This record gives sequence, C-alpha cells and structure tokens, in this order.
Amino acid sequence: MFKNYDPGLVIVNIAGIPIAGYAEGTFVTAERNVDAFTLSKGAAGDGTRTRSRDRSGTVTVTIKAESPTNDALSALATQDELLGTGVGALSITNLNSTTLVESPIAWIRKVSNLEHGDAASNREWVFECDELFMFVGGA
Repeated sequence: MFKNYDPGLVIVNIAGIPIAGYAEGTFVTAERNVDAFTLSKGAAGDGTRTRSRDRSGTVTVTIKAESPTNDALSALATQDELLGTGVGALSITNLNSTTLVESPIAWIRKVSNLEHGDAASNREWVFECDELFMFVGGA
C-alpha cells in the first residue's frame, strides 16, 4: 500500500494563532496525562478495571527560533500571566489523514526555554489541555 505524507498538511492552532515554522524532525506531539483505564489485582488474582474520567493532556510543538509564531506565543503567555486571559481552543488537524486532536480549553504551560549557539536552534512550547479529545486516524 502506497501513501503520501506531507508535513505541510499538519495544521496546529492555539487560541486563534496558527503555528508556523515547524522544526525539523518531530514537531508536534499530543498525549493524555493519565491512562484511560487502570487494572488492580486482588490477593486471589481477581482483577478490577477502573475507568479514569480525566481527559486532560499536553501538546508539545517545536518550531524554529526564527519563526514569528514565537512572538505571538510569547504575547499570549504574557497576556495569561498578567490578566489570566491567555486561554483558548487548540486543534491539530492532519489533512493527510483522519487524525484530529482538539481541546476547547488550553493554555501555555510556561514560556519556551531560550537557547542560542553557533547554529540555528528551536523553541519548544508546551500547552496544557483541560480536555484533550484525540482521534488518531490513518490515511
């Protein structure tokens, strides 16, 4: 089975800010904070599966240091620190496939670390999501 993949068709948006200037390699990850189910075993070996209602998660985006998106994300983080209003919807859409990740309430966990050297560097932004809905699809 032959398929095409185009990283330019992966679209990330936070609070109305489209993310641009993705870094080489892995540039976006999304994961839930807790497992959907946990298993506990009794002394006799009997098992109980417990469902977690916690749908929180994190999304990490890595962009080039030269990307103007850093300005917009820094402004959003500053707005949140000063006024508590840097919260918005987050979405990841992969137009290569049926994958869709959404959170109606997300915010920047902390401002990206700063690094300068003799070569171009990247900036990593971590977003906390109150509820992270994930459909990891195929092409």
